[in-house]
Amino acid sequence: MDLFDISMEVHERMLHWPGSTTPVQGWDTRLDRSEESNASNWILGSHCGTHVEGPSHFFADGDDVSHIALDRLIGPSIVVEIPESAKAITREVVEALSLPRPAGRVLFKTSNSGHRLERTEFDPSYVAVTVSGAAALVEAGASLIGIDYIAIEVYGAEGFPAHRTLLGARVAILEGIDLRQVPPGRYVLYCLPLRLLGSEAAPARAVLVPLDAIGER
Repeated sequence: MDLFDISMEVHERMLHWPGSTTPVQGWDTRLDRSEESNASNWILGSHCGTHVEGPSHFFADGDDVSHIALDRLIGPSIVVEIPESAKAITREVVEALSLPRPAGRVLFKTSNSGHRLERTEFDPSYVAVTVSGAAALVEAGASLIGIDYIAIEVYGAEGFPAHRTLLGARVAILEGIDLRQVPPGRYVLYCLPLRLLGSEAAPARAVLVPLDAIGER
């Protein structure tokens, strides 16, 4: 069966949001120190690499990431490719996609996949979702939105309106997905963030299985 692991690799030099906690790997015990085993520890930000964000990211009374319903994170999804010419995911871009209704889980493959995601340096010109695009996705019945960069919001957008629009409608946000090897089409998404109680976000492992492969089992 074809499987696409769309999770970013976590390492100390990986792409990260400016000012956020960078990953640091430490060791409790090591074989090369003549100790009985390798046992590592990590310092990670909750928004490290591929991660899921919940309503409490921007709403004080919102659910934390551990309370996002699993049926939002697992199930049929669609990978849509945005033209290279599109510099942002606006209402016009969303409406041109003719998404199914309800749209369900929508993963955006943009020029980020070809130019930005593979670099370790942050690029503020990444393709993001505008507030009008977010509103169109809510109206289309989206339950989860994924994007191929470490942020879904237009860089520098005051008040984070796209986040607030999506999370306010209980749309789960999946950031930092690696779609470089994934063709557009229909898949089943398996996305499991760490169950961090009280956290607004959590790193996740995310995998896509082609929908027709599921049917062949």
